[in-house]
Amino acid sequence: MKMTESTTAANDVTVEAIVSAVSALQPYMLNTLARLVRAASQSGDEWAATRQMEEIMAELDLGVQRIPLDTEALCKHSLYSPRCHPDAGRYNLLSVFEGSRDAGGDVRSVLFNGHLDVVPTGPEELWTDGPYNPVVKDGWMYGRGSGDMKAGIVCTLVALKALRHLGYHPKGRVGFNWVLEEECTGNGALASALAIQQGNTDGRSTKFDGVIIPEPLGDGLVCAQVGVFWMNIELTGRPAHAAMMGSGVNPINAAIEIMADLRILEQEWNRPEHRHPAFHDHDHPINFNLGRMVGGEWNSSVPCTCSMGVRIGVFPGVDIDEAKKVVSERIDKTVERIGNGLKVTISYEGFHAPGAVFDLEPPVMKALAAAHEKVNGVVPPSIATTATTDARHFKYLLDVPVTCYGPLARNIHGINEAVSIESMRKVSATMAVFLRDWCDLAACGNADKS
Repeated sequence: MKMTESTTAANDVTVEAIVSAVSALQPYMLNTLARLVRAASQSGDEWAATRQMEEIMAELDLGVQRIPLDTEALCKHSLYSPRCHPDAGRYNLLSVFEGSRDAGGDVRSVLFNGHLDVVPTGPEELWTDGPYNPVVKDGWMYGRGSGDMKAGIVCTLVALKALRHLGYHPKGRVGFNWVLEEECTGNGALASALAIQQGNTDGRSTKFDGVIIPEPLGDGLVCAQVGVFWMNIELTGRPAHAAMMGSGVNPINAAIEIMADLRILEQEWNRPEHRHPAFHDHDHPINFNLGRMVGGEWNSSVPCTCSMGVRIGVFPGVDIDEAKKVVSERIDKTVERIGNGLKVTISYEGFHAPGAVFDLEPPVMKALAAAHEKVNGVVPPSIATTATTDARHFKYLLDVPVTCYGPLARNIHGINEAVSIESMRKVSATMAVFLRDWCDLAACGNADKS
């Protein structure tokens, strides 16, 4: 059988050669990640990371399109989450490497998606070296966002650069989509997915065969994720002097009772008979998190008000509006039981994110799993994550195969967040092998040895 030029190219680039090329690029990998970690980018203020990312993409000769975050254009969509921050001119980034335009026939494609925003650091003095001071120790890089998820973004770029290092580039189309607000709404990915769906991508083809999101979930492919919504609970009591506290109604005490009653509901949803099949191996897949509580005015006064910020998880298939109704009714019953004029107001901002199950059987997903096995020597496990990710937008809006696959990280959302450098190398090599196998390769002339 006569082999095509592209097939010959793919066969010439061995897994061992790719692993070696990735290892040679470790200084680039760590330098690029350090640049992004230094670019503090909490949700709502991602400017430093966005601008740094534009520079990084330009250095790779990858043109970038800006996709604005426009609440007015998003707010009527069913996947929209009530905003937490003003738009303020912020934008997502989309770059499409077109591959070989003269390839003829259909070319395969993939989109890499990742978020640039990070969560708050907590007290900076609790960090050993500071949250935005990237430090490498014992095979880990530390810093806020190092794991979640700037390392995964860097892995995708190292994969492309490693192939160029060997004198090749993907023959198919490879997209890179870097987005805002994954940590609070997901509206950045929603804006990007809508732009892709509607063809608002500078006239480029908008078809992608699959989407890979390099979230820091270790050595597996995500097959399911929970749904999540955020709610704000405002309680108003009756203030009084502490010496006569029996005449008052303490909204902070009420908040504690509300959370205790919500824990009962959380236990009910986690019972085996209520559990989604994808999560049967999890002991506690559904989590209700009291993430914020503010209240009180004076140590010797029964307080006037208390405010709670709560994150609620739900299983795939659960309607978010229905879940909000169930939770709010449980809160109302607690307030009614306490009585004495206690008032409650419930509002929503942030996540309104349905859960999802992802099919790992389509050819593009099988190619990713096979690439992992070629690099690591083992079949990757399927992971049902108890978090939400932007993968939901690509499943429900673009109806393309999607999964999360990224490096190993620790202390995500915590103090001294870090990512494993070895896992970054393996993920980068896996993604390069995947690009070789899925998109095929074409020679690109002089090898990139930078």
